[in-house]
Amino acid sequence: MKRRIFFGLAPLFLLLLAMGIYAVTLFAKLGSRVDVILRENFRSVLAGQQMKETAERMDSALLFALAGEEERGRALYAENQPLFRAGLRTELGNITLPGEAELAQELKESHERYSARAETFWTTPDSAARREMYFNEMLPLFTKIKNTAQEIIRINQENMSQADREARKLAAESTRYMIFAIVAGIGGAIFFAVRLQDSILRPIRALTAVSKELGEGKLDQVVPVTSQDELGQLADTFNKMATKLRAYRQVMGDQILQARQMTEITFSAFPDPIIALTSDGRIDFTNPAATKFLHECGRMDALPPSVQAEVDRIFKGAPDFLPTSFERVIVFRVGDHEVFMLPRVIGMRDEAGNIFGAAVILQDVTRLRLLDEVKTNLVSTVSHELKTPLTSVRMGLHLLLEERIGALNNKQTELLLAAREDSERLLRMINDLLDLAKLESGKAVLPSEVMDPSELVESASQDLRAIVESRGSRLVTKIEPGLPKVFVDAPQIAHVFSNFVSNAVKHTKAGEAIMLAAKNQDGNIRFSVIDQGSGIPSQYQAQLFDRFFRVPGSEVTGAGLGLAIAKEIVLAQGGTIGVNSTPGHGSEFYFDLPPANKETTS
Repeated sequence: MKRRIFFGLAPLFLLLLAMGIYAVTLFAKLGSRVDVILRENFRSVLAGQQMKETAERMDSALLFALAGEEERGRALYAENQPLFRAGLRTELGNITLPGEAELAQELKESHERYSARAETFWTTPDSAARREMYFNEMLPLFTKIKNTAQEIIRINQENMSQADREARKLAAESTRYMIFAIVAGIGGAIFFAVRLQDSILRPIRALTAVSKELGEGKLDQVVPVTSQDELGQLADTFNKMATKLRAYRQVMGDQILQARQMTEITFSAFPDPIIALTSDGRIDFTNPAATKFLHECGRMDALPPSVQAEVDRIFKGAPDFLPTSFERVIVFRVGDHEVFMLPRVIGMRDEAGNIFGAAVILQDVTRLRLLDEVKTNLVSTVSHELKTPLTSVRMGLHLLLEERIGALNNKQTELLLAAREDSERLLRMINDLLDLAKLESGKAVLPSEVMDPSELVESASQDLRAIVESRGSRLVTKIEPGLPKVFVDAPQIAHVFSNFVSNAVKHTKAGEAIMLAAKNQDGNIRFSVIDQGSGIPSQYQAQLFDRFFRVPGSEVTGAGLGLAIAKEIVLAQGGTIGVNSTPGHGSEFYFDLPPANKETTS
């Protein structure tokens, strides 16, 4: 590659070098012409001009003397004679043209004779003799000196004109040659640049085209190797890479096929319908259970509307739909019986979190729902049947303790008090079971009134303050201003507050405060009961709202139904419930309710 670039640019370097050498030579020639003009001819012209002028002044000096201006004439002659001789010396030392030496020698001889006669002129006192000497001898010598100096000036000026013409001619010829060389250089540069560009870009274009085909999955492309330079090595390396990619695609294709087969076999073993959808909502995969179910429902190409709504919501960015209760069960008519399906919709996302599909799992909960209804009815029936004899037992115990039948000794009274306390606890447990069964059966009272959160909190604090203060603690309230109203069933929400506060009192030391608060939380209204107790270990917090669950090691007695009932009450009113607790720093039990306008429009 380096050699190709070098040989491609070498002609351009040679052309530039030739033009540079020619330009230097041209400048040298022009410089010599100018030097001839300035150094030789022009100096002789200046010397001739100086001799003519000084000769005229010396002649004028003689005329001054003839006119009676002796002193002025002598001064003018003495002043110009050295200047004439200086010009003569310059001319004698700068003879460059043919015939110029003879003229200079003749000028010298004439000046010597002129100077000798001038000496005689200045020493002759007779004016008539001076005039005769001037007109007969000195004026002709002056004329000859002047003409000879003019001739020297003329031949040097003609040589200067000739040198100027030759310089102009050389410059014109050089300009033509330079224009031709520049045009030829530009043409050659374009030619060699195109060749160099083509020799470099042709394999690069081939490599780019093959790379584009390779990017589209056509791995059978081969780049032709036309040289052994860097581009040839690149093409060879690219071909090796394509070969490895083909082998890798073969291996990965086999692995993907095997993985797909294993996935299909695995999904086929699932008894529940599993449906995979693309990002545009098209059904891409169904396991045999899903194919059978959709066929029986008469929906081979589309999901049920309620399930499709959840899929569309997830495609718009909502979290996965994973219900945990039977409230979101969908009933389908299959043949002559009903099938209860609990849908789960999971968004399929790439590493960047972008959704490229969704998976729908329809869990058949017909049997589980039937068992749950049987269990609920059984609990309700048993609790109701137990409540009647328990009422009789309680009445008997009251009659005995009031000693209407007869007097009791201390031991009998102690046993009856214990029995009455156990019967009261048993009655509370039965009432809780009945309430829970009622809530789970869907017969609970739905929200019936719009209330201000501050009104709910203040009403609950008035009802519960006596219980808190009886244990030596304080109940304080904290209500965020401007909260919207909520749509609730006030008596049931009061039961939730009562359960939260009762639990907080049991874990709060005397003198510490329990806070009843309301604030805005992500568009909903959060009601909280905050204590400063010992807190709840994190591993037990997820089970707190399960029925019959109590934190291991807790000294507080109870059936473990209070929080489960509170959860059902809140869920029935469209809210959510939860806990935030840190061991050693207290707990916050809360439930969130939507604003009244949001609830009524949904």
